[in-house]
Amino acid sequence: MSGQNNQNVEYRGYVIVAKPVQGHDDLWHDGYQILKAGASVSSRTNTESAHASANTAYDSSVEFAKIEVDNLVALTE
Repeated sequence: MSGQNNQNVEYRGYVIVAKPVQGHDDLWHDGYQILKAGASVSSRTNTESAHASANTAYDSSVEFAKIEVDNLVALTE
């Protein structure tokens, strides 16, 4: 997935917008927004996870968002 920093990811009927942010000490933190039918259902920024590169933070952000989507889907089943 690396190198796709500006692409949204469709997953299980939701759209994941990865938004990693650069924090202190030049480390990148996970960040993402989850959308359903164009409406925001969740947003996370400046998570505890820290990465040396923006690409790694992007990939990690998407993976964490997928876990949250899995949980949202499980709640509605």
